[in-house]
Amino acid sequence: MAQIRGAFPFPYAQPAEGGGVIALGGGGVFYFPTGEYIISLPAANMVLEWWNPLANSWVTVTAASDYVSADGFNLRLRNTTASVSVASFTAGSGGVNGIGFAATGAAATVVAPVTAGGITATAYAIVGGSVAAPTVTQAGSGFLMPPLVVIDAPPVGGIQATAVAALTAGGGIASITMVNVGAGYAASPNFYLIPQSAYYQGATSGGVAAAPVPPPGLIFPANAVPGNQNTSATGAQLTSVALTGSGTLTGVVIINGGTGYTAIAPAITVTGVGAATATANTSAAAANATAFVQPRVQ
Repeated sequence: MAQIRGAFPFPYAQPAEGGGVIALGGGGVFYFPTGEYIISLPAANMVLEWWNPLANSWVTVTAASDYVSADGFNLRLRNTTASVSVASFTAGSGGVNGIGFAATGAAATVVAPVTAGGITATAYAIVGGSVAAPTVTQAGSGFLMPPLVVIDAPPVGGIQATAVAALTAGGGIASITMVNVGAGYAASPNFYLIPQSAYYQGATSGGVAAAPVPPPGLIFPANAVPGNQNTSATGAQLTSVALTGSGTLTGVVIINGGTGYTAIAPAITVTGVGAATATANTSAAAANATAFVQPRVQ
């Protein structure tokens, strides 16, 4: 990209090479060089993705328009048509817990694309290591809003577990519900609680007073993040329980979505985990997509 300096918007309609237009075929990707950009995504099948190092996967940021800052590796555009994503899988049994073929001996292979010249998608399997909801050992007190639940990350390549909390009428923790049980954990993770205020915490705004800082809600020390000021021996306490899914397929992760797939969902062959199976989604047959990009490099 050309290095054009100055405040947005530039007086030039198309400052980048190629007229500022990025056109991708089905399944195509474009990685942003280091710099700052304004992007517009008029095509429904073009998305901006951010590399999430914890989830070890690309995550959709937006499908419309945005101002972004790239480090050369963390952002990309992707045409979602003619490529695959995991739709579902069955667990099977008798596998070896771990992440990837080297650890488990289990493999996930996506069938080749129908379109000649297409790129075959690649994936890996995860066996065991899913997270169950923790026991609410103490409900705690003083919560105005359900606190944020934070869970330790799995080993590299695993799937992050996530959860949400519900409160009792008295402002304690009633239950923890797993949103994603994750996969690939080698040991039961720690759970942490971060109180959330029901009110604005900055200066008084529009007649609304600032909330106390830190927000109310007592947390047991072992479940508090470093620096949390609301710890108490009687605070909300969560106790991890044993992992689930041992020996079964708990995740299939797409490494490369491939190109040239049709709207018919291709099969994913799973070996090394008993009768485990998996299926994939394709958004649609290949269709071109365009994005408009205006760079600014400081």
